[in-house]
Amino acid sequence: MRFLIILVTILASLPAISQKDGDSTYSRCPVSLTDTTTGNNYFIEHLPAKVKTYRNHGNFTVVIEQKSQFLTIFFNSRKLSSKGKYSISVGESGRGDVTAKYSFKSGESVAYLDVSSGKVETSYDKASKLYHVTLVGLVANMGDTKVTYFKIKSDLFLR
Repeated sequence: MRFLIILVTILASLPAISQKDGDSTYSRCPVSLTDTTTGNNYFIEHLPAKVKTYRNHGNFTVVIEQKSQFLTIFFNSRKLSSKGKYSISVGESGRGDVTAKYSFKSGESVAYLDVSSGKVETSYDKASKLYHVTLVGLVANMGDTKVTYFKIKSDLFLR
């Protein structure tokens, strides 16, 4: 009887194990955030990164996560265009532009920094059936007495 219960439990748990999560894990991080004065890259290239795609109020959203830092790209459209060039704007403009944010956790506090300027280019490859999304932008961080600028680049492929 115990064998039958164990067998039923194992067979019932097999579909749960094989269920796909919907997120993609890249073996190398597709984002680089470099300080313009020192050249330090805050996203570590050789560590894996998780890429999540979902809809936020019907609009397409991409989140790239590595450890406790995130790059979130909000497309103000329902789908990506096959050959699109978007400009990054601060705030929700709703004009077909893109809003991007860099955020990180430090202990119990969280910081959000807007990507203040830049562009996003998308293209669709029919052979591989993947979208190629590249982001190039500038992040400004206001410290106590000075402003620090960071260059942000992202190069990823989405299904």
